[in-house]
Amino acid sequence: MASSVEAVIISGPRRGEIVQLSDEAIAEVSDADITALNEALDGLLVALDHVAAEVRATLAVLGEQVRES
Repeated sequence: MASSVEAVIISGPRRGEIVQLSDEAIAEVSDADITALNEALDGLLVALDHVAAEVRATLAVLGEQVRES
């Protein structure tokens, strides 16, 4: 594991601030856990790509319907 870990605050008045986490605040995470998380995130990106493609296709069809009317 890295000697220091940083995190980005994602909400509240300190949103976007990068903070360094203390050793006490970090739970031990195994390489297998990190691999599983990365695989899950890859799957999420693929699913989001599919949703984006469906939205684009739907907008294209709706655009054609508007032009036809």
